[in-house]
Amino acid sequence: MNPDLLLVTSTRRHGVVTLYVSGQLVYETCDEFTEHAEQALAARPGVKSVIVNCLQLTVVDSMGLSAFLALRRHVDAAGATLHLERRPRLLNRILEITGTLTYLTTGGGSPNASSATTSRETPRTHDGEQLPPTSDAGAGSDIGDHH
Repeated sequence: MNPDLLLVTSTRRHGVVTLYVSGQLVYETCDEFTEHAEQALAARPGVKSVIVNCLQLTVVDSMGLSAFLALRRHVDAAGATLHLERRPRLLNRILEITGTLTYLTTGGGSPNASSATTSRETPRTHDGEQLPPTSDAGAGSDIGDHH
């Protein structure tokens, strides 16, 4: 069974590529996402910004996270900036638990950068509602849950 993943690419304005992602970004779909994103970058030389609209993501597993990290490396190599917009709570949670929130959402630094030297974004729902902070204690025990 192949989970549903729909990707639509559009150029909003000069130098900006927007990827709309919906469905499941998981082991079975991450290659499709990565190929689509790489093709979108290659088709638009000189891109300055890549926006990924994540509003319709329903599941993200460790391979989905890996796909976002690969995209960040490709975007960096192209000299552009990556913006993960309209992130659902499930995506913010996996980014927080894995320590990749700042790396994937601020445009600079390494995934292991000290929080003392980087600003920490307040996680929000797509409606702008602030999410409660997550505790690191015991967080790894439920990372595989897909509620």
